[in-house]
Amino acid sequence: MVRRLLILGLLLCAHPTWGAAAERTSPLSATEVKCSARQLARVQRRLTSVGAGLITINMGNNALWNLPDGQFTGLVRLLDPGNSRYLDFLEGKEHFAEADLAFDLIFKTKTSLLDPHRPSLRQATLVRRDLGTNLVVDHAIDNSGGSQGCCFSDDVICSPDLTCPMILNFDLAAVPGDSVHPTVPLLINDAAAATPEFTGPLARLLPSASGAGPGIVADRLDQSCGGRLTDFDAHVFEILARTIVPSNCYIPAPSDCANVGAGLEAFNLTIFRGTDPHVYRVDIYFVQYSCIGDDCYSTGGPIALELHVNWDAQGRLTTGDVDVLPACRGGETTDCSNPLVLDGLAGIFLVPPIFAGHEEELPAAFHGAPYLNPTSDRSRQVLHAKINWMTLLKNTALNQP
Repeated sequence: MVRRLLILGLLLCAHPTWGAAAERTSPLSATEVKCSARQLARVQRRLTSVGAGLITINMGNNALWNLPDGQFTGLVRLLDPGNSRYLDFLEGKEHFAEADLAFDLIFKTKTSLLDPHRPSLRQATLVRRDLGTNLVVDHAIDNSGGSQGCCFSDDVICSPDLTCPMILNFDLAAVPGDSVHPTVPLLINDAAAATPEFTGPLARLLPSASGAGPGIVADRLDQSCGGRLTDFDAHVFEILARTIVPSNCYIPAPSDCANVGAGLEAFNLTIFRGTDPHVYRVDIYFVQYSCIGDDCYSTGGPIALELHVNWDAQGRLTTGDVDVLPACRGGETTDCSNPLVLDGLAGIFLVPPIFAGHEEELPAAFHGAPYLNPTSDRSRQVLHAKINWMTLLKNTALNQP
């Protein structure tokens, strides 16, 4: 009998699937986490998305994260410029429509050149991921009742919407400046086809772009931070990118988004792992385009979030929580929130992801949803929230790793 038990024990050890679920992530060192946070910060500073046609009237929120192979991937979320989300929030009728542009950002450390006298250059490639993108089929939709298109004509008074093309810029300059108008740009859009009767990048089919620039070396954009990310990490990164929605409009008090002419505002999110296998981090950077003289583009941040994420044996996310990390002090720049922008970002919701056939977030998605308000006004502060991922991701394919 003892012999049989020993044999059974050996068989169980030889078949890990009979025992506990295999680990899906790996611990990281504090140095590796800081390196990733700083590198992603440098990359996001060079990313800006714009939309709404001939005249740029809105910017998208951009999320960026690392893949297990060391490359970058990301998501642009362009909200409908016609929605008045501030007033909706006050009335309890929060909603928004959204169009997405998914992309990969690839750096090649050695580029082959035919001329042996020229030095080898590092190359960057920005490419659209069509399966995660809302491709624009018709560039010339006129919702004013006229016969001309809204997206490309400045002669027609109409309301640009999400059927107009969206552009993603990446700046390869040594020092990034105005990322809405980059000096050494890579540029892609979400056009499904070119529109020959019009000109400019909005009317062209631009699914990918490659180029070289001094910014790759200057900002160490192809730096390796070490550590081991897994495919499951990448899966969680995308879930966070598609569910976290920051906005100045989601506050129960007057905000800049209610003021016409206050400028274009958006947020860049960098998503990375913490040291613990169940900890994920999101740094939110504030981006504004509002011209004072020749100086238009400004950015600040981050506001740092820390998420504890739980999952079951099948890899489905179950429960968790999210915290706003405290304000930076004494020269700190990572693992904390920039105190200068704590009041620049007022509301952060976690809402179900948008996907084909579900392009609009209705008021019900906001009622009872996890919500943060990192303001320094303690009477309105919300710095912690619990998350039920099973509920948040219900009826989507995202909780099926």
